[in-house]
Amino acid sequence: MAEVTQVRRLARLDLDYDHLSGRYFGFGALLALVRILWVIARTSGLLGTPPAAYYQTIEDILLGGLWVYAGLGLLAVILIVLERQRSEEGVAVSKLLINYAGVILFLVLTIRVDSVVETEKYSITLWGLQLVNGVVLGGVYALIALGYTLVYGILFMINFAHGEVLIMGTFGGWFALTYVTDLGGGTFEAGAASVAGFLLPLFIALLFLPLETLSERLGRKTETSAETSSTWLLTLFSVPFRFIAGALVGYAVLQALGGYAPQVYEVVITVLALLFVVAVGMLTSMLVAVGLERVAYRPLRGAPRLTPLISAIGASFFLQQAMLNIFGPLQRFYRRPKLIDGTIDVRIGDLGTIPVTKTGIVIVITSILLMVFLYLFVQRSKTGRAMRSVAEDKHTAALMGVNVDRVIVITFALGALLAGAAGVMLGLHNLSFRYRDGFIPGLKAFTAAVVGGIGNIPGAMFGGFFLGLAEALGPTMLGIPTEYKDVIAFSLLVLVLIFRPTGIFGEVLSEKKV
Repeated sequence: MAEVTQVRRLARLDLDYDHLSGRYFGFGALLALVRILWVIARTSGLLGTPPAAYYQTIEDILLGGLWVYAGLGLLAVILIVLERQRSEEGVAVSKLLINYAGVILFLVLTIRVDSVVETEKYSITLWGLQLVNGVVLGGVYALIALGYTLVYGILFMINFAHGEVLIMGTFGGWFALTYVTDLGGGTFEAGAASVAGFLLPLFIALLFLPLETLSERLGRKTETSAETSSTWLLTLFSVPFRFIAGALVGYAVLQALGGYAPQVYEVVITVLALLFVVAVGMLTSMLVAVGLERVAYRPLRGAPRLTPLISAIGASFFLQQAMLNIFGPLQRFYRRPKLIDGTIDVRIGDLGTIPVTKTGIVIVITSILLMVFLYLFVQRSKTGRAMRSVAEDKHTAALMGVNVDRVIVITFALGALLAGAAGVMLGLHNLSFRYRDGFIPGLKAFTAAVVGGIGNIPGAMFGGFFLGLAEALGPTMLGIPTEYKDVIAFSLLVLVLIFRPTGIFGEVLSEKKV
């Protein structure tokens, strides 16, 4: 009996070897990353100029530990392979070998980075600049990737037209920005005053309305005589007076700021005008995405999974050609308002300064806020629960009273709203765009979604920032031209599919598809 128990225990351990090899690969990658960051910190002067001798000793210990780790892994792989060959069942060892090859790859990468940074001695200013660029680019990728992961989570389909939805938002924002500038006679700030003179009173007027009471009343499906009370009639008749009072308060606030706090007034009108520009871009992307879902995807809802994929590729080319014929092939340019133009110098002691663009700060903050809002919306709201139920099982969700078509439309709309915001912010950051400039960011965002874990909202966020940092820091660390950043991005996609097919955070399974 003891022998049988021991055999079962050994068999169970043998089944866990693949899982343990994955853990082995992850820890090896983490160890290599720690050493790479340590080498960069020492050679850039972050640890002192010149750095203390024990920093070099710690660096050598990390490298030696990585070599020992690789050697122990090789010994373990040999023993496991021999054990499996002696077993009666033919068990594949490909996953073991792939994970071990990944550790060796990280070891080679560490040696290469060590050689480059020791030779070039890059300053902390250069590393900081590349880090800022990577975070900004990652914020844009993360916003676009969320659209991919939302649609995949419900329809198991990759919307390859999402990059064109992005650039349509850029066009919408450009037209809105041009309108504001023309409204001010060629000056954005003058046009912003006119736009804010309408938006701020409107916004405050809406806040004066009993929105909760009206929404509850309109949301009721049946009415009874008891519900038509004098209180409700009084509330209903007071709506116009509330609206007018709120508009007057908003107009008075704006006039007071213009007369007594001109600097605050300029900030307020610029922010309101920029929100108007971003809102137009988001609305444009949303309308395009909802139209695509209705025309190109909904008729193929019950078709094999390859058919909607082909339709998505066709929709991508259709939108590209439509933009080419409607807007033309010429490059268009954004104009930054004075509030977000220029850079902010961040000083790092005596090591130098890092110029951070104001648009980059706006992109990062806005991206994080939108991503947090989306996550809370999916996890906490009634519509988010409906989205998760549809992702779990469409037919069962429909039997429980969920309108599946409406949930899918909302999903496309949410992804497109984020893409539209990313498109406008990308235009303000890069200052120029063409009709086909959404294709490559769309592919990069798809790569980010796969890297983080397709169908996983936190994974898409992490994958976007990870890919942006890899693109910005990779060429510098490896000592190759920056033109190879696309090679690095798509090489990451291949490596993730080889070593961790479900992504870094893992693909969300059916019970947590969205």
